[in-house]
Amino acid sequence: MSSPATACRVLDVGAARLAVISPIASFHAQLDAVYPYMDVIADEGFADVRVSLLPETRVLPGRRQARLWSEGDCPFEPYPLNAALPLFEWGSNWLLSQRLNAYLLLHAGVLARDGQALILPAAPGSGKTTLSCALHLAGWRFLSDEFGVVDIERREVLPMVRPAPLKNASIEVMRARAGARLGPLFPGTRKGDVAHFIPNRQSFQARHERATPRLVVFPRFTPGAALSCVSLNPMQAVLGLGQNSFNYQALGTAGFETAIALARTTRAYRLTYGDLDEAIAQIEHLFVSTA
Repeated sequence: MSSPATACRVLDVGAARLAVISPIASFHAQLDAVYPYMDVIADEGFADVRVSLLPETRVLPGRRQARLWSEGDCPFEPYPLNAALPLFEWGSNWLLSQRLNAYLLLHAGVLARDGQALILPAAPGSGKTTLSCALHLAGWRFLSDEFGVVDIERREVLPMVRPAPLKNASIEVMRARAGARLGPLFPGTRKGDVAHFIPNRQSFQARHERATPRLVVFPRFTPGAALSCVSLNPMQAVLGLGQNSFNYQALGTAGFETAIALARTTRAYRLTYGDLDEAIAQIEHLFVSTA
Protein backbone atom coordinates (compact mmCIF):
# COMPACT_ATOMS: atom_id res chain seq x y z
CA MET A 1 0.00 0.00 0.00
CA SER A 2 1.18 3.53 -0.72
CA SER A 3 2.23 5.68 2.19
CA PRO A 4 -0.16 8.45 3.38
CA ALA A 5 2.22 10.97 1.85
CA THR A 6 1.61 9.62 -1.65
CA ALA A 7 -1.72 7.79 -1.54
CA CYS A 8 -4.93 9.29 -2.87
CA ARG A 9 -7.76 8.03 -0.72
CA VAL A 10 -11.18 7.85 -2.36
CA LEU A 11 -14.27 7.69 -0.16
CA ASP A 12 -17.49 6.42 -1.72
CA VAL A 13 -20.18 7.96 0.51
CA GLY A 14 -23.15 7.02 -1.66
CA ALA A 15 -24.32 9.94 -3.76
CA ALA A 16 -20.74 11.16 -4.28
CA ARG A 17 -17.08 10.22 -4.26
CA LEU A 18 -14.50 12.25 -2.36
CA ALA A 19 -10.79 12.02 -3.16
CA VAL A 20 -8.24 13.37 -0.72
CA ILE A 21 -4.46 13.39 -0.60
CA SER A 22 -2.44 14.58 2.36
CA PRO A 23 0.98 14.02 3.94
CA ILE A 24 -0.48 14.72 7.42
CA ALA A 25 -0.28 11.41 9.30
CA SER A 26 -2.64 12.53 12.09
CA PHE A 27 -5.31 13.36 9.51
CA HIS A 28 -5.23 9.82 8.11
CA ALA A 29 -5.59 8.41 11.62
CA GLN A 30 -8.57 10.70 12.24
CA LEU A 31 -10.12 9.68 8.91
CA ASP A 32 -9.78 6.01 9.81
CA ALA A 33 -11.45 6.70 13.17
CA VAL A 34 -14.60 8.29 11.73
CA TYR A 35 -14.91 6.11 8.59
CA PRO A 36 -14.30 2.71 10.23
CA TYR A 37 -16.57 0.80 7.84
CA MET A 38 -15.50 2.52 4.64
CA ASP A 39 -13.22 0.64 2.28
CA VAL A 40 -10.51 2.75 0.69
CA ILE A 41 -11.02 2.29 -3.03
CA ALA A 42 -8.58 2.78 -5.86
CA ASP A 43 -8.40 6.14 -7.55
CA GLU A 44 -10.11 5.42 -10.86
CA GLY A 45 -9.95 8.96 -12.16
CA PHE A 46 -13.38 10.27 -11.15
CA ALA A 47 -14.43 11.96 -7.95
CA ASP A 48 -17.09 14.61 -7.40
CA VAL A 49 -14.68 16.47 -5.12
CA ARG A 50 -10.88 16.30 -5.06
CA VAL A 51 -8.99 17.99 -2.27
CA SER A 52 -5.47 18.19 -0.91
CA LEU A 53 -4.82 18.85 2.77
CA LEU A 54 -1.35 20.34 3.02
CA PRO A 55 0.69 21.77 5.89
CA GLU A 56 1.08 25.54 5.81
CA THR A 57 4.45 26.38 4.30
CA ARG A 58 5.01 29.30 6.65
CA VAL A 59 5.17 27.83 10.12
CA LEU A 60 4.51 30.24 12.98
CA PRO A 61 5.77 29.34 16.46
CA GLY A 62 3.15 27.16 18.17
CA ARG A 63 0.72 27.52 15.23
CA ARG A 64 1.17 24.65 12.82
CA GLN A 65 -1.67 24.87 10.32
CA ALA A 66 -3.20 23.02 7.38
CA ARG A 67 -4.86 24.34 4.23
CA LEU A 68 -7.43 22.69 2.03
CA TRP A 69 -6.87 23.00 -1.71
CA SER A 70 -9.22 21.99 -4.52
CA GLU A 71 -8.51 22.43 -8.22
CA GLY A 72 -5.84 25.04 -7.58
CA ASP A 73 -8.02 27.09 -5.24
CA CYS A 74 -7.81 27.51 -1.48
CA PRO A 75 -11.36 28.57 -0.50
CA PHE A 76 -10.95 28.55 3.30
CA GLU A 77 -8.71 30.00 5.94
CA PRO A 78 -6.18 27.52 7.37
CA TYR A 79 -7.05 25.35 10.36
CA PRO A 80 -4.74 24.07 13.09
CA LEU A 81 -2.86 21.05 11.81
CA ASN A 82 -4.38 18.80 14.48
CA ALA A 83 -7.89 19.79 13.32
CA ALA A 84 -7.42 18.74 9.70
CA LEU A 85 -10.40 16.36 9.87
CA PRO A 86 -13.03 19.07 10.60
CA LEU A 87 -11.48 21.16 7.82
CA PHE A 88 -11.83 18.24 5.40
CA GLU A 89 -15.41 17.45 6.43
CA TRP A 90 -16.70 21.03 6.33
CA GLY A 91 -14.66 21.97 3.29
CA SER A 92 -15.69 18.98 1.20
CA ASN A 93 -19.34 19.43 2.21
CA TRP A 94 -19.18 23.03 0.99
CA LEU A 95 -17.63 21.91 -2.29
CA LEU A 96 -20.31 19.25 -2.74
CA SER A 97 -23.02 21.85 -2.16
CA GLN A 98 -21.59 23.86 -5.05
CA ARG A 99 -21.16 20.99 -7.50
CA LEU A 100 -23.90 18.36 -7.19
CA ASN A 101 -26.42 20.22 -9.31
CA ALA A 102 -27.73 17.07 -10.93
CA TYR A 103 -29.87 16.78 -7.75
CA LEU A 104 -31.98 19.00 -5.56
CA LEU A 105 -29.80 19.41 -2.48
CA LEU A 106 -31.69 20.06 0.73
CA HIS A 107 -29.98 21.16 3.93
CA ALA A 108 -31.52 18.27 5.81
CA GLY A 109 -30.98 15.19 7.87
CA VAL A 110 -32.37 12.07 6.23
CA LEU A 111 -33.28 8.76 7.87
CA ALA A 112 -35.11 5.75 6.46
CA ARG A 113 -37.17 2.79 7.56
CA ASP A 114 -38.35 -0.01 5.27
CA GLY A 115 -37.25 1.96 2.22
CA GLN A 116 -39.29 5.03 3.21
CA ALA A 117 -37.51 8.31 3.99
CA LEU A 118 -37.91 10.89 6.72
CA ILE A 119 -36.50 14.28 5.66
CA LEU A 120 -35.56 16.84 8.32
CA PRO A 121 -34.85 20.20 6.61
CA ALA A 122 -33.59 22.89 8.95
CA ALA A 123 -31.38 25.94 9.27
CA PRO A 124 -28.05 25.68 11.09
CA GLY A 125 -28.50 25.66 14.86
CA SER A 126 -31.91 23.98 14.77
CA GLY A 127 -30.72 20.74 16.35
CA LYS A 128 -31.06 18.81 13.09
CA THR A 129 -27.81 16.87 13.50
CA THR A 130 -28.48 15.84 17.09
CA LEU A 131 -32.00 14.72 16.21
CA SER A 132 -30.79 12.78 13.16
CA CYS A 133 -28.18 10.94 15.24
CA ALA A 134 -30.67 10.18 18.01
CA LEU A 135 -33.18 8.78 15.50
CA HIS A 136 -30.43 6.61 14.05
CA LEU A 137 -29.71 5.20 17.51
CA ALA A 138 -33.45 4.55 17.85
CA GLY A 139 -33.35 2.18 14.88
CA TRP A 140 -33.55 4.32 11.75
CA ARG A 141 -31.15 3.87 8.84
CA PHE A 142 -28.82 6.87 8.57
CA LEU A 143 -28.67 8.49 5.12
CA SER A 144 -27.28 11.93 5.99
CA ASP A 145 -27.23 14.70 8.55
CA GLU A 146 -26.36 17.42 6.03
CA PHE A 147 -27.65 16.65 2.54
CA GLY A 148 -31.07 15.60 1.41
CA VAL A 149 -30.03 14.46 -2.08
CA VAL A 150 -33.19 14.26 -4.18
CA ASP A 151 -33.19 12.69 -7.65
CA ILE A 152 -34.94 15.22 -9.87
CA GLU A 153 -36.39 12.60 -12.22
CA ARG A 154 -37.20 9.70 -9.89
CA ARG A 155 -38.00 11.82 -6.78
CA GLU A 156 -36.03 9.43 -4.59
CA VAL A 157 -33.52 10.29 -1.89
CA LEU A 158 -29.91 9.15 -2.24
CA PRO A 159 -27.75 8.52 0.84
CA MET A 160 -24.70 10.65 1.61
CA VAL A 161 -23.34 8.64 4.53
CA ARG A 162 -20.68 10.60 6.39
CA PRO A 163 -19.86 11.16 10.07
CA ALA A 164 -22.07 13.85 11.61
CA PRO A 165 -20.36 16.82 13.33
CA LEU A 166 -21.77 17.34 16.81
CA LYS A 167 -21.00 20.66 18.45
CA ASN A 168 -20.65 21.82 22.05
CA ALA A 169 -23.43 20.56 24.35
CA SER A 170 -24.69 18.09 21.74
CA ILE A 171 -21.51 16.06 22.13
CA GLU A 172 -22.26 15.00 25.70
CA VAL A 173 -25.97 14.62 24.95
CA MET A 174 -25.17 12.03 22.29
CA ARG A 175 -22.28 10.44 24.16
CA ALA A 176 -24.71 9.59 26.97
CA ARG A 177 -27.07 7.71 24.64
CA ALA A 178 -26.74 3.94 24.36
CA GLY A 179 -24.91 2.77 21.25
CA ALA A 180 -23.39 6.13 20.31
CA ARG A 181 -19.92 6.04 18.79
CA LEU A 182 -17.99 9.28 18.47
CA GLY A 183 -14.66 10.16 16.93
CA PRO A 184 -11.95 12.34 18.48
CA LEU A 185 -12.83 15.62 20.17
CA PHE A 186 -11.64 18.85 18.56
CA PRO A 187 -11.94 21.61 21.18
CA GLY A 188 -12.12 25.29 20.36
CA THR A 189 -12.64 25.20 16.59
CA ARG A 190 -14.28 28.15 14.85
CA LYS A 191 -17.58 26.37 15.40
CA GLY A 192 -16.83 25.48 19.00
CA ASP A 193 -16.02 22.02 20.32
CA VAL A 194 -16.62 19.34 17.69
CA ALA A 195 -16.79 15.54 17.69
CA HIS A 196 -18.10 13.38 14.86
CA PHE A 197 -20.92 10.86 15.36
CA ILE A 198 -20.24 7.64 13.42
CA PRO A 199 -23.22 5.95 11.70
CA ASN A 200 -23.38 2.18 12.07
CA ARG A 201 -21.97 -0.40 9.70
CA GLN A 202 -25.36 -1.21 8.17
CA SER A 203 -25.92 2.41 7.12
CA PHE A 204 -22.50 2.57 5.47
CA GLN A 205 -23.12 -0.70 3.68
CA ALA A 206 -26.52 0.54 2.44
CA ARG A 207 -25.12 3.83 1.11
CA HIS A 208 -26.29 3.01 -2.43
CA GLU A 209 -29.84 2.08 -1.41
CA ARG A 210 -32.27 4.87 -2.22
CA ALA A 211 -35.40 5.66 -0.25
CA THR A 212 -38.83 7.00 -1.19
CA PRO A 213 -39.77 10.25 0.61
CA ARG A 214 -42.69 9.76 2.98
CA LEU A 215 -42.49 12.35 5.75
CA VAL A 216 -40.99 15.86 5.95
CA VAL A 217 -40.47 17.40 9.39
CA PHE A 218 -38.98 20.86 9.93
CA PRO A 219 -37.43 20.56 13.42
CA ARG A 220 -36.50 23.30 15.86
CA PHE A 221 -34.93 22.58 19.23
CA THR A 222 -35.67 25.23 21.84
CA PRO A 223 -34.43 24.59 25.39
CA GLY A 224 -37.35 24.15 27.75
CA ALA A 225 -39.97 24.32 25.02
CA ALA A 226 -43.12 22.24 25.19
CA LEU A 227 -43.65 19.88 22.28
CA SER A 228 -45.49 21.52 19.37
CA CYS A 229 -46.32 19.80 16.09
CA VAL A 230 -48.12 21.74 13.35
CA SER A 231 -49.30 20.28 10.06
CA LEU A 232 -48.22 22.20 6.94
CA ASN A 233 -50.07 22.46 3.67
CA PRO A 234 -48.21 21.71 0.41
CA MET A 235 -47.38 25.33 -0.37
CA GLN A 236 -45.96 25.87 3.12
CA ALA A 237 -43.90 22.72 2.63
CA VAL A 238 -42.57 23.95 -0.74
CA LEU A 239 -41.58 27.27 0.83
CA GLY A 240 -39.75 25.47 3.64
CA LEU A 241 -37.96 23.14 1.24
CA GLY A 242 -36.82 26.05 -0.90
CA GLN A 243 -35.57 27.97 2.12
CA ASN A 244 -33.56 24.96 3.27
CA SER A 245 -31.89 24.09 -0.01
CA PHE A 246 -28.39 24.68 -1.33
CA ASN A 247 -29.38 24.92 -5.00
CA TYR A 248 -33.16 25.38 -5.25
CA GLN A 249 -32.83 28.72 -7.04
CA ALA A 250 -29.92 27.61 -9.21
CA LEU A 251 -31.96 24.69 -10.55
CA GLY A 252 -34.80 27.00 -11.56
CA THR A 253 -37.85 25.15 -12.87
CA ALA A 254 -36.38 21.74 -12.09
CA GLY A 255 -35.88 22.68 -8.44
CA PHE A 256 -39.38 24.12 -8.12
CA GLU A 257 -41.02 21.10 -9.75
CA THR A 258 -39.08 18.70 -7.56
CA ALA A 259 -40.09 20.57 -4.41
CA ILE A 260 -43.71 20.58 -5.57
CA ALA A 261 -43.56 16.82 -6.16
CA LEU A 262 -42.12 16.24 -2.70
CA ALA A 263 -44.82 18.36 -1.09
CA ARG A 264 -47.58 16.51 -2.94
CA THR A 265 -46.36 13.01 -2.15
CA THR A 266 -45.39 13.47 1.52
CA ARG A 267 -46.91 14.85 4.70
CA ALA A 268 -45.13 17.84 6.22
CA TYR A 269 -44.99 19.19 9.77
CA ARG A 270 -43.20 21.85 11.81
CA LEU A 271 -41.90 20.38 15.06
CA THR A 272 -40.71 22.45 18.02
CA TYR A 273 -39.36 20.58 21.02
CA GLY A 274 -37.28 20.88 24.15
CA ASP A 275 -36.92 17.18 24.92
CA LEU A 276 -35.17 14.88 22.45
CA ASP A 277 -37.05 11.72 23.42
CA GLU A 278 -40.41 13.49 23.06
CA ALA A 279 -39.39 14.59 19.56
CA ILE A 280 -38.42 11.03 18.60
CA ALA A 281 -41.73 9.65 19.90
CA GLN A 282 -43.67 12.29 17.96
CA ILE A 283 -41.80 11.55 14.74
CA GLU A 284 -42.40 7.82 15.20
CA HIS A 285 -46.12 8.54 15.58
CA LEU A 286 -46.19 10.76 12.49
CA PHE A 287 -44.35 8.19 10.41
CA VAL A 288 -46.77 5.43 11.35
CA SER A 289 -49.80 7.64 10.78
CA THR A 290 -48.72 8.50 7.23
CA ALA A 291 -48.58 4.84 6.17
